[in-house]
Amino acid sequence: MHDATFFLTVGAARDSEVPSKLDGEFPAVDAEGAQYLDGNTVYFGTAADLIEERNEDVSVDTDEISTSRAKALVPRAIDFYADVSTDPGFIGVSSRSDGEWFIKRIAAQTGVTVKETQIDVDAFADHIREQTEIRDAWNVSHSRDFGGGKEKTSIDYHDAADIETAQNGTIGLGFEYMWDNEFVEGVIYESGYVAVYSDGLLEEGFAYWVREEVLPFLEVDRDDGAETDQTELPDEEQDRAEVAATDGGDDGVAE
Repeated sequence: MHDATFFLTVGAARDSEVPSKLDGEFPAVDAEGAQYLDGNTVYFGTAADLIEERNEDVSVDTDEISTSRAKALVPRAIDFYADVSTDPGFIGVSSRSDGEWFIKRIAAQTGVTVKETQIDVDAFADHIREQTEIRDAWNVSHSRDFGGGKEKTSIDYHDAADIETAQNGTIGLGFEYMWDNEFVEGVIYESGYVAVYSDGLLEEGFAYWVREEVLPFLEVDRDDGAETDQTELPDEEQDRAEVAATDGGDDGVAE
């Protein structure tokens, strides 16, 4: 599986290369590049740095239980995908919280501006419907705003999911379709999170698919500068999505 939360980059890069940095010290970057037929190069790999976290300390004595939060630097690694050779371009990281430093590093190195991103899932679904008849949906999530703070979210899985209904407010789509002679199965969310479960796509294939199939539907978040509601698929929903992609899943409605 390949997955990442994607950010849009704007502006022409001074140099679109993402160089490796492996000198035994943090931060560290192990980058590979794959060249497209048009001469541009996408970079992917693993990056690691010391990330500040707060750990809770608990002390117990005869009079009370006291707690405190202490800062600690812990090593964390993320997978990444980056292509800033075009304007716009993209940077994707497997963990936003652990990869923020990497996003800033690439922006500083290349001279591009990184924007909070959302994906037009309705338009992505239209694209799939238009380009091939071999397509299906195993998860369709909608959100409807009734105003006054009232919002209804619905999630349909498997037999209840229909790619024809992925319109008018789709916030998540579990999809499967033929692309470039490959069967691609995955999930895409308005928040910018994308995952592909297909075994046939290697890292460079996933990055190329993102460039060709997802980048056209990335747009600057309406609340640019603020954190999106969902920047990574929560563990529970990730488990549900992976089960639904194979042989499980259920329906649910939340208000």
